[in-house]
Amino acid sequence: MGNTTTKLDNVHQKFYENLENLSEAAPILAEPHKKKLLSSIDILTDSEAGTRFIYENIDRLVDAGLLADTMWEDPAKLVPALVGGTLKAGGRTTLFEILSELRMLAIYREKIKHKLMRSRRAYTFLVETLVSNLDLVFPDTSGVSRTLDENTLRKIQSLFSVLTDHLPMVEIKKELAAEIEQICIQRPIMTDRLLQIIKIINEDISLDTQTQEDKRLQDFVDAVYAPSDKAGELNLEDDYRDWLSRAGKKDLEAECRQLAATMRETGLCTGHHALLLRQVANSPGLIKLALRLDDIGKAELEKHKVFVREIIQRVIQPDTARSCYGLAKLLERSLLSHQPVHSGLKRIMDLDLHTDVKLRIGKSRPDCPLDPVHILAAECLGVLGQPLGIGQGWNPTCQSARGISLWSSHAPGKLLRMIETAGKTNSLTMRFEGQVINSTELAQGLVKELDYNLDAVSIVLVPHLDKIYNEMMRRASNRQDDPHKWVNPAMYGHWIPTGFISAYDNLTRTIKDYEKFIRTFYSTHHPDYNGGHNLAYPNPVGIFLTSSAGKLIGFHAVSILRVKKVKGHTRIFMLNPNNEGRQRWQDDIKPTVTGNGERAGESSLPFHKFASRIYAFHFNPGDLGDLNIVDPADVEKVTEISKNSWGASYSWYEPVV
Repeated sequence: MGNTTTKLDNVHQKFYENLENLSEAAPILAEPHKKKLLSSIDILTDSEAGTRFIYENIDRLVDAGLLADTMWEDPAKLVPALVGGTLKAGGRTTLFEILSELRMLAIYREKIKHKLMRSRRAYTFLVETLVSNLDLVFPDTSGVSRTLDENTLRKIQSLFSVLTDHLPMVEIKKELAAEIEQICIQRPIMTDRLLQIIKIINEDISLDTQTQEDKRLQDFVDAVYAPSDKAGELNLEDDYRDWLSRAGKKDLEAECRQLAATMRETGLCTGHHALLLRQVANSPGLIKLALRLDDIGKAELEKHKVFVREIIQRVIQPDTARSCYGLAKLLERSLLSHQPVHSGLKRIMDLDLHTDVKLRIGKSRPDCPLDPVHILAAECLGVLGQPLGIGQGWNPTCQSARGISLWSSHAPGKLLRMIETAGKTNSLTMRFEGQVINSTELAQGLVKELDYNLDAVSIVLVPHLDKIYNEMMRRASNRQDDPHKWVNPAMYGHWIPTGFISAYDNLTRTIKDYEKFIRTFYSTHHPDYNGGHNLAYPNPVGIFLTSSAGKLIGFHAVSILRVKKVKGHTRIFMLNPNNEGRQRWQDDIKPTVTGNGERAGESSLPFHKFASRIYAFHFNPGDLGDLNIVDPADVEKVTEISKNSWGASYSWYEPVV
């Protein structure tokens, strides 16, 4: 004990020496002292006690400038969703992220004062960080320990031990319940994250169902672990399967109704749903109950009951259970009556996958024993049934994700043909201005290392779409106008309107003629100015991506789906393919996913707030009217928001009249 105490005292002493040296050093000489201080911090963060020691001194570390000239310098620019990735990065990146979180905790506890980051906002940041990183808060139940080196994992565990002491899990039950509800409402195809959060709650958080928040959480736990009375009583693989094989019609009907209710209320499916569907595959009447189909879905099932039975028997398994919901939504879209979809699904179920494609699908589902082609066929059901549930994972491939969504919505046969080609040949070709582009002949796209937390359709297509899109942008990059003007129609197809305008001048890197840009957007998209017309197809637009403080982060691609007046105000409804439709664009610019007429998978903003973030869009020239009739107050309102946020990063030029 004495030796341990002495060693710890020595580390503390060295820490204070290095901290004092950095505090007194001139800026030009600071870097060597930063390195020495980080070495002390590296040792200390290996333990919870050491991390607490760092927290006790975090104000002095900030004052000494340890976070200066780093991406963590301004806490107001930080994004909770990015914390997990940088914590896992290892090395100095992990150390700086730990320091950043401890500083945020100190701001919340008012140990540190910051002019742009108040205590309440810091609290919200920390709660969102905890909710977004439950796999790191409870690593033993998440499998994260298999993917991180022991040193990094130890540091992360020490950090979250300190954070949860000040923000105990009991205090975020309300946020957890709201988070799960808000994710479920969006009906994502990928439900692994939701299931993991619910698993953690089930195993690590005590619930008292007499309280409202706990009752809400228990409902979600039951949706996964007891989606019906029988499912809650019986072991999945043995007892429940055996009970289904012996159950009479009345018991099966009751089971179908209970499981269907759970699926429809949450969008979540478990192995119980898959086993039940397999049991009733020969009974269209019970399938209707198990999927709780609407009238369109019921008619579609009757028309294609033989093929639906084949789909269930061949690709619906406990490991592909989430596709049960996709099948229900596919039937309600009447897609099997669309011949290219019918024949396309048949071909994919019989597809001989390329070896590399098999490996990629295997990496996305490492614990799944099924043949990769069965996983792919099952995931096609989700993509076709839930075109607004497609996400890009952690990949910088918003263009690819919104393309898959558009094709699923308006050209499902074309999408299946692309999946078949890419699955069989591990390649994809597209035309750009008369020339064929083959993905196998291209260098790397935006993706350097694919994040495999994607549906299998995206796993198959995105590597190729990413490279092709990047190549098209390269070929159009030296033109006087924004390359998206030519690339979007070539990439996505004839659905893209022929008109195009950008606020960002590609040659001068400035914002030019912004008033005309905003007037054009209002004239072509706002129902008060375009004759009340709505969009026929999703419209790809480019937006300035900003932090919650409104600072420019980069560029992002979303699709405008429709424009509609809700509660007396015009709103834009969009697909944001970044996995989270509630992504905060500024403190007072936070899209909603429910409560304003959103459909599952949509998010929306008031028209003027959305307009304040766009930098390029397509439009139908026939909708373009007299720009002067657009209310100057609308233009001024949007311009003020823009200039006071992302616009601060650019020079602005307006033409002299």
